[in-house]
Amino acid sequence: MKKLILGLLLGVSFTVLVGAGVEAYTVSKSTANVEIVQGVRVFHDAKPVMEYEYLGTVKMTLSFSGGYSEVRNHLLKTAKSKYPTCEAIIIDGNKADVVKFK
Repeated sequence: MKKLILGLLLGVSFTVLVGAGVEAYTVSKSTANVEIVQGVRVFHDAKPVMEYEYLGTVKMTLSFSGGYSEVRNHLLKTAKSKYPTCEAIIIDGNKADVVKFK
């Protein structure tokens, strides 16, 4: 009976100690929601926190004077056709890194 009570107390104590080490995710000033356009997450002037696999880079092929949305849509279309498994792009000017999350 003593072993059962001792085991139970040790089990509860261990569970409490392990649970105390888990920290809750807190929102900070640099936390944001990423827009999903055409089924792909678009990071602009930002990088994903989650680990990812680099698939390649796509660039604007023509000298284009369109606005941001036209450039983004062109990069998305090129990324999706060249890398069908892409899950996100990281835009930097007129080029974008294409990535897949691990």
